[in-house]
Amino acid sequence: MKNNVGKGAFVLVVSGIICKFFGGLFRLPLTNIVGMEGIGIFQMIMSIYSLALVFVSGGVTNALSKLISSARARGDNKIIGSYLRYGVIFSISFSLCISLFFLFFSKQIASIQGIAGGANSYLLIALILPLGAFVGVMRGLIQGYSNMTPTAVSQIIEQVSKFAFGLVFAFWLGKDGIEKGVFGAFLGIVISEVLASIYLGWTSFHIGKLEFGKEGKKEFFNASLPLTFGGIVIPFSHAVESLFIITLLLKSGLTREVATSLYGLQTGVVGAILNFPLIISVAVAVSLLPNLSRLASTGETEGQRALVRKSFLAMWYILLPLVVGIMSIAGELYPILYAGFVQKYMKIAIQLTLLSGISIILTAIMQFLISLLQANGYYSYSMIFNIIGGVGKLTFLFITAPLSEISIYSIALSNIVLALIVSICVLIKLGHLISLPFFDVVLPLLSVIIMYMVVKILLSVVGGYLGLFIAVVLGGGIYFVLSLPIAINYFKVIASRFLTKQEENT
Repeated sequence: MKNNVGKGAFVLVVSGIICKFFGGLFRLPLTNIVGMEGIGIFQMIMSIYSLALVFVSGGVTNALSKLISSARARGDNKIIGSYLRYGVIFSISFSLCISLFFLFFSKQIASIQGIAGGANSYLLIALILPLGAFVGVMRGLIQGYSNMTPTAVSQIIEQVSKFAFGLVFAFWLGKDGIEKGVFGAFLGIVISEVLASIYLGWTSFHIGKLEFGKEGKKEFFNASLPLTFGGIVIPFSHAVESLFIITLLLKSGLTREVATSLYGLQTGVVGAILNFPLIISVAVAVSLLPNLSRLASTGETEGQRALVRKSFLAMWYILLPLVVGIMSIAGELYPILYAGFVQKYMKIAIQLTLLSGISIILTAIMQFLISLLQANGYYSYSMIFNIIGGVGKLTFLFITAPLSEISIYSIALSNIVLALIVSICVLIKLGHLISLPFFDVVLPLLSVIIMYMVVKILLSVVGGYLGLFIAVVLGGGIYFVLSLPIAINYFKVIASRFLTKQEENT
């Protein structure tokens, strides 16, 4: 069976670029509509929504992807319909229960966060969740066939429609207040989920007729429950963070308005820019799961090592210059993208970018390693390691956020703690499957360090748009030249595959 990691990852990277482009564009005018405080409120509510969404669909998506790909590798196609049946029952049932929770306790949740006017946005979340659950199930089904294109297209549909409808409603309703503007943004998300659901529902019919039996129940729940509860740990830690961060920051001496604005700066401005490179690691991890699962189910340890090595090094080579590049030009980039809003907090924004850049690189490694763990069927370990990391993150956050010397920086630092803990745990468990060439790991790292220093020196001499343009071009050129031996190897692989395909066609 062909290895589709490269093709699947490429499809998801392209869609990820498009999605992050529209996601970044969405927050840019939204910040201008509702202000820095408004984007802070939006991010607080979004963190709760993300937790609920992962709870009702995240584990099911990965479980279906892994189980269906393994069933296909065994030639057991009859059980696929059963897996889908249990996925729908599990995901939709949970989504309805959580929706009822939001309907009854929206005011209380918003009150804890200190955003009483955000209660109406939680009522919208109650409408979104069943749709999000359905989307997650359909993505898991289709990914189990190593087909990443529908997932990519549905993500694009979500982002483009959220951008179009969310901004229109935010602008229209935002005239009456910040909270109503945030409500308008979430109204756009509702529409985006409706459109994605329609597309994936239509796409799933092209898979073919499935048999819906009762077998496979134990295997499904053995996979989905640990993946669900393990998958919600990190979003849960972010949700707890959003619930208590303002209270913690108030103890550090900040006013409520400044604390909310700084939270919006970290999560809605710095996070929106720096999360862009994570599309690389997410794409590799999602594509890696079904392919590694097939190798693991047939006991091909050497095949796993080779696939892990190639996938990680490709991710590493592309991810590093993107993250470090953003870190190096942040001071010139933010005033252009968020004129009038970031200037007041520019020094803090740059410092947050440096810390968050490190956490993004470590988070990418963590995502990759978790995918390796899940592909080998270690669902309970995935859950346990995420719990350990989540506890570590929250403990660090609650200790350091009230300290005036650390304050808002505690968010980025706690994310570093989380990624380090989880990554170390996975390496202890599955380190034998990871064998990376020293040269291919170190050369990109040294190259981005030199790139960073050159770009910073250049920007100190040449400022403005011209300096930023030259810095981006020069920085990219420096990285490419310094890491040329690795680039040449990738070009040889691509050329070899192209020639092989040409020969097959002739």
